[in-house]
Amino acid sequence: MGFTHEGVVKRLKGIKGYRDQFKKVFGTEDLTIDHVAMAIASYERTILSGNSPFDKYQAGDKTALSEAAQRGLALFNGKANCFRCHTGFNFTDEGFHNIGVGWDSEKKEFKDTGRYQVTKEQRDKGAFKTPTLRNIAQTAPYMHDGSEKTLEDVVEYYDRGGTPNPYLAAEVKPLNLTAEEKKDLVAFLRSLTGEIPKAAVTEPTSFPQ
Repeated sequence: MGFTHEGVVKRLKGIKGYRDQFKKVFGTEDLTIDHVAMAIASYERTILSGNSPFDKYQAGDKTALSEAAQRGLALFNGKANCFRCHTGFNFTDEGFHNIGVGWDSEKKEFKDTGRYQVTKEQRDKGAFKTPTLRNIAQTAPYMHDGSEKTLEDVVEYYDRGGTPNPYLAAEVKPLNLTAEEKKDLVAFLRSLTGEIPKAAVTEPTSFPQ
C-alpha cells in the first residue's frame, strides 16, 4: 500500500468509522496490523474472475480465442517462458522472484529490496510475489513499482531479459521475440479478462468519518 504497518494502523485508528467497524468485526478496540491484513484478505477473496475468453476456449469453445491469442497461448507456454512462474488456474506459482525491477545500476542496489525485508535472506533481495494474470489488462500500471505502463511495455521488459543484477532469477533471460510474437502474446494476456461479481467492484456510497 506504499505505507508502513505503523502508518496504516495510525491512520485507520484516526477514523472513527473504521474504529467502529473493526470493533464490530474483531470484538476489540485494539486495532492491529493483523486485523487490517485479515480485513483486506477477506475483501480480496470476494474478487473472483471467470468465464474469460481463455476459460471458454479451455472448456471447448475453440472460437473463443482469436488466432492471435491462440498463437500467444503457444508462446506463453513455450518460447516466451511465461508459464515457468505464471502457472495454474490463477496464473501464479505463489512464489517470489527477482526480475530486476527497481535495480539501481549505478548504486548497485535495489530501491526496494522486496521479500528480503521479511526473510533477510540474500537470495530474496529484489524478489516479489508472482501476481495473477487474470484481468491483467485492467490493472495497469505494472510491476510492483508501476514502472511499466502497458502490457506491451511489460512484454518488452521480459523480452530483453529484465534488468541484470546479482540476484536475477534463472528463469529471466532474453526471449528474442519478433514484433508479431509480442503482439500475439499481448492478445493472449487480454483474453484473460473475465467476469467479476458486481458486488466485489461496486464502490461504497460513503466512507467512514
